Amino acid sequence: MPDVIAFDADVIGRNRTGDETVATGLLTALAARDDLPFTVLAYVRDPDRVPEAITASGVVRPVAVDVGSNYRRVAVSLPARLRADRPALYHGNYVLPPGLNCPGVVTVHDSSYRFAPELMPKADAMAFGRFVPWSIRRAARVVTVSEHSRDDVLRTVPGLDPSHVVAIPNGVSAAYAPDPTAVDRVRASWGLEPGYVLFIGALQPRKNLLRLLEAYARVRDTRDDMPLLVLAGDAKQDETELGARISELRLQSHVRRIGYVQGEGALRDLYAAAGVFAFPSLYEGFGLPVAEAMATGTPVLTSDTTALPEVAGGAAVLANPLDVASIADGLARLLDDEALRARCREAGIVRAAELTWTAAADRLVDVWQDVLREQPQTQRTVRPVATGKQASVVAALTSTGQADDLPDAIAGLRQQNMGVALTIVVVANRPGDGTAELIRADYPECVLVEQPDTRSYAENQAVAFAAAPGDYLAIVNPDAIAQLDCLPRLVRFMEDHPRCGLVAPTLRNLDGSYQEAARRFPEPVGSVIRRTPLRKVLPPSRYAADHYLGEPAAARLVDWSLGAFLLIRREAWDDVGGFDEAFAPLYVEEIELQWRLWQRGWEIWQEPAAEVVHAHQAASDGKFIDKRTVWHLRNVGRFIKRHPTVLGGQAPGLAPSRRGQASEQ
Repeated sequence: MPDVIAFDADVIGRNRTGDETVATGLLTALAARDDLPFTVLAYVRDPDRVPEAITASGVVRPVAVDVGSNYRRVAVSLPARLRADRPALYHGNYVLPPGLNCPGVVTVHDSSYRFAPELMPKADAMAFGRFVPWSIRRAARVVTVSEHSRDDVLRTVPGLDPSHVVAIPNGVSAAYAPDPTAVDRVRASWGLEPGYVLFIGALQPRKNLLRLLEAYARVRDTRDDMPLLVLAGDAKQDETELGARISELRLQSHVRRIGYVQGEGALRDLYAAAGVFAFPSLYEGFGLPVAEAMATGTPVLTSDTTALPEVAGGAAVLANPLDVASIADGLARLLDDEALRARCREAGIVRAAELTWTAAADRLVDVWQDVLREQPQTQRTVRPVATGKQASVVAALTSTGQADDLPDAIAGLRQQNMGVALTIVVVANRPGDGTAELIRADYPECVLVEQPDTRSYAENQAVAFAAAPGDYLAIVNPDAIAQLDCLPRLVRFMEDHPRCGLVAPTLRNLDGSYQEAARRFPEPVGSVIRRTPLRKVLPPSRYAADHYLGEPAAARLVDWSLGAFLLIRREAWDDVGGFDEAFAPLYVEEIELQWRLWQRGWEIWQEPAAEVVHAHQAASDGKFIDKRTVWHLRNVGRFIKRHPTVLGGQAPGLAPSRRGQASEQ
């Protein structure tokens, strides 16, 4: 089964400019692969704001993570989410959360907090300076977006293994390309005439806008036809100072601020209609706007420092960002020299074509695989499987004083007409109750396992599945009667859905009514009502109704289903180690198994085309309180100890209830 990778995509849907572009580009490229050996959980604030290009294939699945504040998110919400999901690897953005229970990879876009802290808010610089180096030291790999950023990381944290710091250049979306029709849309949308000088990025001190304004003013003083300067982006810091500088230079009618621009199409049009793109930033780990502008065929002026010359790759005019005269000279050259503009335009398109999100995503997958190969393989306790001819399905029935129910259950399995493809294993779990004698006398084709004393439900299922080989394992209660073609339909469903680890049929009561077998994972209030004497005064069907999913019209993903009749893929059973035999004598073990299946990336489905009649006893509901109530509560406690995030209503990130509802598909 593919591993589950958790990816911090908190920036998506938040107008976070470059960081959001990087996360969106990588996840879109990952989602487009049909051979990805992972399922990727994208941890976001709002799954509804994740682009369809990321979610459509199902390879990348958005999962909401509570925020409150960024500090609370990293310190509390992310660790809780990771405990629920138990991914094979976590990929963070700048920082790793505490208590990480899997290997971590961290992307460090730049080290401005160390080498240019004066360009950041003081609180951010202090926080980054404390937590980013701490995360780098703990990470199995550090990913940077340029060789410059890689060098800065190695300088910031001495003693790192250089082979564990990997530079993966960002990509440029295919949406950015020359487009002569862009000028009409720019006129219509913003009233701008083509040929303007353009800046795109956050309006903050790092971007060096005050010097750009002064350089623009100097060039304008020497020309009669100076094009407009257009500033696109949110104001992050010192907006008042920026406005004051525009007024001091008397540029009010020559500078147009259009704010944040949403969408690649609108950005492409702005780039494509510009005469020059000016980006004299003081510090960049990459500089995506430079690459995007080059991709549209717009001549670029940028800085000769940090990662910008590396990104430009010889296709842009470079200037000293600390020297207004140097910026002004570069701007004037691009405005006046048509041959220079043509060379920059042609070379820029070629250079930008070398930067793709597909290549970046492929290299990131290589990093993840390298990390996972280095991890020691977990040894799971799995009972040995019997040798011999492989059957398709092993059906296990455990009888604990239920010999009278077995004939109907076995008859239901016999009518599946599967012949030698079905092996029926019966576990006689209560010596002397007549089960063993019945099987030996009337059902010699069944495999009989006799327990010397009464064992737990979980242990009996494991013993039964170890008694015979098979690709699929069927848990069958003695009071569950499979209807015609039930098992073949479930097997076919498994074959058609390779990610399905467990599939449940529709359960029906003796009168034919639907039995609420498919459910959401427990949440605290409903669990208290259902699993304590409160159920007698607060009926769960009313006060915990959202726990039940109702009768399906088509096959659907579910959190879990009752263990009366389940078909499990042997590979999935072995992958998670089967039932946890500490859940004794019975109850909750099937919920816990299905929770772990979701954690490992296996899907749980309900297939209504397959039906089983289940003479549900609801034994634990019969008395106000009895030993079964104690068993329930004790095993609920075990479940909480193993999966404490259930107390916060957090199911594994792949489970349907991560969205608060079951998914019908």
